[in-house]
Amino acid sequence: MVKPRVLIVDDHPANRYAFEMVLEKDFEVSLASSGKEALEVCRTKEFAVIVLDVRMPEMDGFDTAEALRQQELTRVTPIVFTSAYDQTLAQMTRGYVSGATDFLFSPVDPELLRLKVSTYAQIHVRHETLRRSVKQLNEEIRSLHAELARRGVAVTRVEARLNHLEDAARQLAERASTP
Repeated sequence: MVKPRVLIVDDHPANRYAFEMVLEKDFEVSLASSGKEALEVCRTKEFAVIVLDVRMPEMDGFDTAEALRQQELTRVTPIVFTSAYDQTLAQMTRGYVSGATDFLFSPVDPELLRLKVSTYAQIHVRHETLRRSVKQLNEEIRSLHAELARRGVAVTRVEARLNHLEDAARQLAERASTP
């Protein structure tokens, strides 16, 4: 079985290492030391969960989360913010507005980190399964339309069923793309 991918983004090497040690048994872990590096990695790889430090130089976690939400591969990826500072309602609100799914505050409990990442990874895997099912359904619909066109058959009932399937696929796709 393929392990879900998790990206850990933190400018402190000790934090990256500690989180990696907690998660590496159950996940394929990638590391980034800055927001810019995270954005670059996420352009080519899909992750089930991103663990993102709030306070980083140059590009903080809030700006990184907002930018991740603009990228196709990370538009709905769960983002768990980590922070040793700013445990205020205002900072948490800012985090959720910028794209956070959850928060962990330092000192991070290893078991809580593992549980949260596991939970969000499961949700992400279900979402991806739904997305693939919608894609397969749409391919089948296209195939049926092509078959009808090739045969030149005007089968009203089949066409009505195809239209119904298209509507169902469109609704599923809309639900699957909602964060």
